[in-house]
Amino acid sequence: MPKTSRRSLLALLLAACLHAYGATDSADPVTDDGLDQLYPLDIPSQPLDQALLALARQTGLAVMIASDLKLRGLAPALSGEMSAQQALEKLLMDSGYRYRAVNDQGLVVLPPRKVVAAPEHTIEPEVELRPLLEEVEVVASKRRTQLQDTPMAITAFGRNQLRNLQIDSLEDLAIQVPSLQYARNGDHTASLLYMRGIGSDNHTEAGDSGVAIHVDGLYSSRAQGAAVLLYDLDRIEVLRGPQGSLFGRNSTGGVINYHTARPQQGYDTEFSVTLGNFHRQQLEAMVNLPLGEEFALRWAGISSRADGYTDYTADSVWAPRRNRYNNVDQFSQRLSVHWQPRHDLHWWASVERYRDRGAGGLPMVDYGIPVTIDTPGVTDLVQDTFRSRLSWRTPNGISVTYIGGYGALDRTQAWDGDRTGPVGSETDPAIFHQSNRTLWSDYQSRQHELQLKSDNSGDLRWLLAYFDFAEDNGIRFDLEHQTADGSGWGGAPSHSFQQPERGSHLSAVYGQLDWDVNEYWELSTGARSGRDHRYDRGGRNIACPDLIRSDRDGELGSIAVNADSAAPGQCYVSNYNDVSQSWRSTTAMARATFRPAPDRLFYLLFAQGFKPGIVEDGNSLDGVYSGLDDPDYQRALEAVIARNNSDDEAFRAYVEPETNANIELGFKLGLRDGAMTLNGALFNTRYRDLQVSGVAEDEDGTEIVRSTNAASATIRGLEMELTWATSLNGQLNGFFSLLDARYDRFFTVDNAYPRYGQTWNPAADDSSRSDNPDLVDYSGNRLKQAPRSSLSLNYTHTLHLGNWASARPTIGVRYSDRVYFDEANRGRRSGRLLDNRTGEWVTDPGGPVSELDYQPAYWLWSAGVKIEPVAGNWWLNLFGENLTNNPVRQDLQDADSAIPEYYLAQPRTLGLEFGLRFQ
Repeated sequence: MPKTSRRSLLALLLAACLHAYGATDSADPVTDDGLDQLYPLDIPSQPLDQALLALARQTGLAVMIASDLKLRGLAPALSGEMSAQQALEKLLMDSGYRYRAVNDQGLVVLPPRKVVAAPEHTIEPEVELRPLLEEVEVVASKRRTQLQDTPMAITAFGRNQLRNLQIDSLEDLAIQVPSLQYARNGDHTASLLYMRGIGSDNHTEAGDSGVAIHVDGLYSSRAQGAAVLLYDLDRIEVLRGPQGSLFGRNSTGGVINYHTARPQQGYDTEFSVTLGNFHRQQLEAMVNLPLGEEFALRWAGISSRADGYTDYTADSVWAPRRNRYNNVDQFSQRLSVHWQPRHDLHWWASVERYRDRGAGGLPMVDYGIPVTIDTPGVTDLVQDTFRSRLSWRTPNGISVTYIGGYGALDRTQAWDGDRTGPVGSETDPAIFHQSNRTLWSDYQSRQHELQLKSDNSGDLRWLLAYFDFAEDNGIRFDLEHQTADGSGWGGAPSHSFQQPERGSHLSAVYGQLDWDVNEYWELSTGARSGRDHRYDRGGRNIACPDLIRSDRDGELGSIAVNADSAAPGQCYVSNYNDVSQSWRSTTAMARATFRPAPDRLFYLLFAQGFKPGIVEDGNSLDGVYSGLDDPDYQRALEAVIARNNSDDEAFRAYVEPETNANIELGFKLGLRDGAMTLNGALFNTRYRDLQVSGVAEDEDGTEIVRSTNAASATIRGLEMELTWATSLNGQLNGFFSLLDARYDRFFTVDNAYPRYGQTWNPAADDSSRSDNPDLVDYSGNRLKQAPRSSLSLNYTHTLHLGNWASARPTIGVRYSDRVYFDEANRGRRSGRLLDNRTGEWVTDPGGPVSELDYQPAYWLWSAGVKIEPVAGNWWLNLFGENLTNNPVRQDLQDADSAIPEYYLAQPRTLGLEFGLRFQ
């Protein structure tokens, strides 16, 4: 059974408890509503320290102990409805310990009375107020444990930390987490995540991230769904390193768990409004409503709007600031219900809708350099999600939990792909023009999971579960890419990528066993085994000899089976994408944990990860055919599909799975009498067949997203995290990370410069591929989105403004070393290119560029101050982010552009938040 430090009993410690004015002995009447309120409690018999911690969790009250008190003994079981005082009296019964009520803020456990001269004279020990840290509860091991008792590399933020650090987006989260990088995609409205250098920039309906996102236990499979607003959350957990045994596929880099706030048995209402530069307007509200003793409802919503910070040239299509690229126009709301008909039966469910109607993200050279726009940005993304969890605890202590959910995401979008063509270029064949349009997309997913697990009371704890997940995706994505001569890729100035049925299905069983060998050692092992199936049915890439303009309403007319069979002016199928592949996998975990003291933990971990293969665009069809009914065409189509499913890397329409294995040595230390925690992890991760994606040229010149398997890569690193209550009023937290992520062996063709890749990387020395002069060697190059060093520090200090209010100023800083955006690690362009085939240097038409495919080392500064009254229900928060207005690059759009453009982090942001809360 996990050993919990006695100093972790302040799981929900209120800040005011640290400077309370007085206390009332338990023998005196207590009139505070919070202490007299009745709570439904379910606390099994367990050591007294853990029973008090459970009381704090289930009541939401602070339960403190005197600084020199060592709790001993076994507490009785509690079940039913009672006040906090009644519960504490029963837990302390026959123990000799006493307690005090600290005004209206909580309860303090005291040692037995000490007799000095006579029984009627006693010494009342003073309660020493000392800086302590709030404990954060996590379920990273599929069990509720305290962060400091969980032998894994985890960064966790509770509700108060999320507010204090102004974390309301993935971009904000990445600043506070070791080895986590965030990037954006524009034409698919996708958020791209990288953990310890592992992720994916395949933002299509076929791609998967290497960092899995789970919301209330439900897997979110699409990169578009990762962009949800972070609001009314109980906590966020970020698990670093492969998590294949418990969390399954696509967790080779790590896992992010969002836990929304649950309905509570108490009235609670909260409202806040935020105003800022770029005409930022954000409204957030929450209402918690108990309905009797068994039911509770909770509604939360958020609306966020801000003008685009992108400047347009005079010859661009006109748009007001609120509708320009890089604006914000998002709305989300969530309704959840909790039902507890018995103490051993719980049901929770929620429905949530998220909508994004912004113009979309757009790459830029710099904040102040305008772009030329002929395609107005329009996005309409709607995501609906249903989540449910039913838990039953059997009389013998076994928990049975069913987790189910359904998600649907629909998106349409128009996006300017050239950013240079003025109004009219979309109809002028003499001007380069590119627009990217999602006419429709429909992603649907469903999940079922059944868990059986023992309780936490024994030395041997087990978990067994079944997991089933399926998704069906469809999209029509049109590209107009007319070159200045009126032509385009492969001679066609437009393409329509139509994938009506791309999907996947996964089923797996997994389990874990934890054994307390003795009071110091714990051994754990786990495994997951499953089958992944990926498919594309009827997917076609269609090329057209003229633009798919609005006056055609996207109608392509009769479509020829291939280019050779097309009549003049007729659209034709350029690629057939039918493919079906399955993979079986087993991932394992083994861990040894050593606890020499209640606040000291060391662990040695071995863990594996698995990411299934990716389906992608298939092969072309040669020959002349009369149509779909032509027997020769049908035989040729069968041959194309066979090539798509073959093992030949040159023809197959899929990429093999990637796997990794991680060895990690970690520690978690409680220091300075509970005022400091220092956590660290030293890791070595080896990858096989690492999936790498990028935009590449097909044989006919068509630019499509292509993936490949790098042979191997090794990632080594050190991560340190510090949380320190420097005084009763101050707290410092942050991290430091070192990362060495490199390819061991990787031969490929440079996506951006297929014929000139040797300008930056040597020719591949591989006799089996010597027939390809464009093959270059990336071995030894750094993985993209993997800075060698990074750190983040935040300091908060509470100042008391007389007897009426307190002010809490905060200052934060983030540093990152150089970050590459491409596996080629080009660095710069000199103005000359080396021809792979002739060995001669030629002039680069794009010219020289000093900083091409990377973000140099940078600093980001933030600051804020929050004012709250001593007696009141409001707060005022003034904040600023990226105070130096540093144009931090998050990703590169095109490496071969004359002037490269980048997705930039938010510019300097200033805001003022005012909030009200009624309980």
